[in-house]
Amino acid sequence: MVVNGKIDHIDIDDATFVDCSGCTELIELPNWTNVEHVDCSGCTALIELPNWPNVEIVYCSGCTGLIELPNWPNVKIVDCEDCTGLIELPNWPNVEIVECDECTMLIELPNWQKVKEVYCVKCVGLKKLPNWPKVKAVSCSKCTGLTELPTWEEVLRVLCQRCINLRELPNWTTVRNVDCSGCTFLEQIPDWKHLHITDCGCPALKYPALIVLMETEFLLDDLKKECILWHV
Repeated sequence: MVVNGKIDHIDIDDATFVDCSGCTELIELPNWTNVEHVDCSGCTALIELPNWPNVEIVYCSGCTGLIELPNWPNVKIVDCEDCTGLIELPNWPNVEIVECDECTMLIELPNWQKVKEVYCVKCVGLKKLPNWPKVKAVSCSKCTGLTELPTWEEVLRVLCQRCINLRELPNWTTVRNVDCSGCTFLEQIPDWKHLHITDCGCPALKYPALIVLMETEFLLDDLKKECILWHV
C-alpha cells in the first residue's frame, strides 16, 4: 500500500521480492534488509533508491527522476534503461548484466570486473567504453559518440549498429557475431576468417560487410541463458 508517497512496509519487511512497478506517485522506498529482487520500473517520482545490502536484481527502467544509483554490494543484474536523469553508474563489484539503454546523460561507464553482458544502446553521451575483462556480449548500437571500441578479450557478440563515428574495429579473437551495419565511417574491419561476411551498407569500407554468426547458438551456460533481449 502506498501512503503519502511511501510504501507501508510493515507487512513486507521480510520479503525477498518486491514489485512496485508503475507506482507513479511513489517517492520513497524502504531500506529492506532481506530483499533480493526489486522491480520499481516506471516509478517516475522516485529520486533515490536505498542501498539494499542483499539485493541481487534491480529493475528500475523508466525511473526518470533518479540521478544516481547506490553501490549495491551484491547486485548481479541491473536494468536502468531509460533513466534519463542518471549521470553515472557505480562500480558494482559483482554485477554480471547491466542494461542502461537510452541513459542519455551518461558520459562513461565503470570498468565492472565481473560483467558479462552490457546493453547501452542510444547512450549518445558515451565517448568510450571500458575494457571489461569478462564481458561476453555488448550492445552499443547508436552510441554516436564512440570513436573506437576496446579489445575485449572474451567477447562473443558485439552489436554496434549505426555508431556513425567508428572508423575501425578491434581484432576480437573470440568473437562469433558482430553487426556493424550503418557505421558509415567504418574504414576497415579485421579479417575474421571464421565469420561469414555479407553486405552491411558501410560505404567507407573497402568492401561492405556485415559479420554474421555461422552458428545459431551463442548464449552462455554460465549465465544460465537468463539474458536480456537484444535491442536494435
